Amino acid sequence: MLTFFIAIGIVGLILFGAVAYYFIGNQAPIIQGEVKHHITYKEGHLLDVYLPTTKTQSKSPVIIYFHGGAWVAGRKEALNFNRFNGAINELRSSGYTIISPDYTLARDGQSPFPDCIIDAYDAIHWVEMYADEYHLDLNNVGVFGESAGAHIAMMTAFTPASTFDAQANDIRFRYLIDIYGPADLDMLYHGPTLDTLGKYLKKLPASLQEHLDLSRRLFGFNPMADSVKANEFMRRYSPINYLSKTAPPTLMIHGNSDRVVPLEQSEHLKKKLDSLSIPNELHLLDGVDHGFIKANDQQRKQVQQWMVDFVKLHYSE
Repeated sequence: MLTFFIAIGIVGLILFGAVAYYFIGNQAPIIQGEVKHHITYKEGHLLDVYLPTTKTQSKSPVIIYFHGGAWVAGRKEALNFNRFNGAINELRSSGYTIISPDYTLARDGQSPFPDCIIDAYDAIHWVEMYADEYHLDLNNVGVFGESAGAHIAMMTAFTPASTFDAQANDIRFRYLIDIYGPADLDMLYHGPTLDTLGKYLKKLPASLQEHLDLSRRLFGFNPMADSVKANEFMRRYSPINYLSKTAPPTLMIHGNSDRVVPLEQSEHLKKKLDSLSIPNELHLLDGVDHGFIKANDQQRKQVQQWMVDFVKLHYSE
């Protein structure tokens, strides 16, 4: 028995060492400077505050980050997984505070909508309420997300909180950063992604099909059985349907080989932004898949620079 516990302890140390090595080797923001962990912003939900590593002004500009994970998975700690570490570290050294909240995910047959969006508004409200305590500059707040998190970021940037009976706030975003996010759920649902997943699901036992059916988990019902209800759901939760001239300047970054959220999502969003004369940038990564898979070192460096330049461009004195 003693040998068993010793073995478990050794395995635990090895795993801890591997995680520590990964974070150190990739300069994860979580080990840079001061981080306030697991702060409750509403009952059952937490956020992390990554304080500036260099204080450059009395009040810190703020970036609110929403993690990805297809609305069914993911954690607020995803900020440290090396896709944006360079940009995050550089911005913190320039005096920025990064805030990463969790939000409601799909579970037990229950759709995450609209709860995940309401959670996002509540996290933003927390920023407003605790601005003095953390010395935050509410005149310089931006929102940033990747994949499903970019969808949530877009919803908060384009849509009044009252649309979802959420907590209103007076923060006006200076900018939005959308990393391969789905702006139109109808395009996503009727696109190749779910068709491909559906073909794979049909090859599995019925019990597994229901458990792994992403569309059913997101809708909270079988969209094939009620197309009218499904269409209304997609209309209500598609950020592009709420775009107006009040939307903030938007940065989009997308791989042109993305098989999860096709590039057409960002191209469609850009056309709508252009039609409303909203400042925007769309940067493409050639041959790159979702999650920046297959990105080379130069492309990864470009992503960091595009982000830092865009954020600093929209800083207001």
